[in-house]
Amino acid sequence: MTRLLSPSTTDRDYWAIVDNLTRRGFFGVGAGVAAAAFLAACGSTESSTPENAETFEFTRGDEKLIIPTDPQNVVALDPRDGLELSILAGYPVTAYPTGAAEHLRREVPDATGVEIFAEGASDPNFEYISTLGADLLVLSAGWWDTGSYGNDRMQQIAPVLPVGKDFTPEWRKVMSDFLTGIGRSDRAEEVLAEYDAHVAQVRPTVEPLMAGKKVAFVAAAEDQIAWFQNDFRTAVAEDLGFEVLREGPDLRVMLGSEQFNRLEEADVIFALDRSASGSVYTSPTWQRLPAAQAGRVIPFDYYKAAGYALTAKVLVDDLAAGVKR
Repeated sequence: MTRLLSPSTTDRDYWAIVDNLTRRGFFGVGAGVAAAAFLAACGSTESSTPENAETFEFTRGDEKLIIPTDPQNVVALDPRDGLELSILAGYPVTAYPTGAAEHLRREVPDATGVEIFAEGASDPNFEYISTLGADLLVLSAGWWDTGSYGNDRMQQIAPVLPVGKDFTPEWRKVMSDFLTGIGRSDRAEEVLAEYDAHVAQVRPTVEPLMAGKKVAFVAAAEDQIAWFQNDFRTAVAEDLGFEVLREGPDLRVMLGSEQFNRLEEADVIFALDRSASGSVYTSPTWQRLPAAQAGRVIPFDYYKAAGYALTAKVLVDDLAAGVKR
């Protein structure tokens, strides 16, 4: 295994992402406006692709990027958006980070010949990246827009393609806009049809179990709970017919132990814990919640907290299995 970025982690740290988005104004007051601006920059794309051209102009917001039409050596520098959208685009991925989810790793063709490297979003090893021979570097738009990758030097190595929007409930639009922007709208239609067909198959098995009930999505954050109200998970849950417990339009709200009672209406809680802070789930105020008392707090897989059609499809199965317990 070759180290690419340091410090190495198993994935981009979940709360580093959340804190990064918080600093950029995506949560709390003004979240809707900020999210709309971010979607305009990251999700709305255009392309100009002359027939038989080797490259084309990919436009995202005010940024115009020259991208190969048919790349042959694609390096995904991001284990979530970068890798999943590369796979969905049908790109030949030749290297990707260790932090990639298992369900995405299974989708990489010729996996035995693919290099897997340590990853992160800061302090990139430009010298090593340049040895990969990439003709396209696919990376997180969120990190790219903060300049975390060392953007100028990265563009000297190979054409870059910033993609995605972390945690977005509008994952269908972000994915479709991206695939349309690179001239692969037929692929967007195909994968969405596959996802919708899977939902149609699973939904009848869970609707009777969840009639009149509500679900909530939370994560432990030190001595608090992050309550996710409008994100990728909630969108997929609603595709399954679940009623999601929420108080407003924000992506998340933070709850101290004295506020856990705001989750009392949740019949099922999907709970993420990536650290020792999970001990908050043992607090008396948490244990008094009806879902906790009924044994209806279901562990949630971190690797399915955000994504697109491939992740959404496996998340459907996880949510269905959770409510069938």
